[in-house]
Amino acid sequence: MNTTFALPGHSPAIAALAASFVDLAQSAASAEPPADGPDLVLWEDLTEHVDLDYRFANPPVHGPGDWDTYDSTFVTADGERVGSLKGTGRILYERSADAHLMMYYREEITFPDGTAQTAGWVDGTAILGGAWQRFPIVGTGGRYEGMIGLRSFQPSKEAPHSRYHSHLVLREVHGGFRPSTTEELDRVLSLLGALVGPAVNPPTASGRLEPPVGAAPAA
Repeated sequence: MNTTFALPGHSPAIAALAASFVDLAQSAASAEPPADGPDLVLWEDLTEHVDLDYRFANPPVHGPGDWDTYDSTFVTADGERVGSLKGTGRILYERSADAHLMMYYREEITFPDGTAQTAGWVDGTAILGGAWQRFPIVGTGGRYEGMIGLRSFQPSKEAPHSRYHSHLVLREVHGGFRPSTTEELDRVLSLLGALVGPAVNPPTASGRLEPPVGAAPAA
C-alpha cells in the first residue's frame, strides 16, 4: 500500500499566507483597525448595492439547489464608487446540527486600479437573520496583485436583499504570492476561508453527520 502522496508545488507558499491572513483578520476585527498605507488598502462603512437574481429549486421554500447571481457596487458615505462585483452562490446542503442552509459563493471584484477574487461559505440562515459574514480576498491584478484581504458584509435591515453594509481590506504580503492557475487560486481561497468562515460540519449529538433529508436508508 502506497502511504505517500505529492503536495502541489506551491503548497508551502500557500500555507505561509495563513499567518499573515490571521493577523490581518484580527486587526480588522479589533477596535482600532490598521491605518491605510502603501502596503494596505482599507475601505470601511461601504454601502453595497446589490442587483440579485435568485432561483428556487423548489419554490417558494429556500433549500438545497437554490442558486443566485448578483452584481454589486461599493459606494462610500460620500457617494464615491470604489468598485464593482460579480458573484454567484448556491445552497449546497442543510447543516445537520441545526438545519441552517449552507451556501458557497464565488466573486470577482473590479476596482479602478486592479482586480481581486473572493470565495467562501455563508450560513444562509444566519445572514437572513442579520449576521455578518466574511470571505477572504486574493488580489489578482493591478495594484492588488500579490495582496490578500478580507471582505465583511451584512444585509441592511431596510433592504436585506439589495443593500448591504460592507468593509474591504487588502494587504501586501511578504513575497507577494501570485496564484498562476485557477487551481492555486481556489486552494488559497479555500485555506483562508476556513479560518474565517462558518462551521460547515459541526459535530452532532451522535458524533456523526446525519444523512441528507430524503436520502435512501442504508441497505
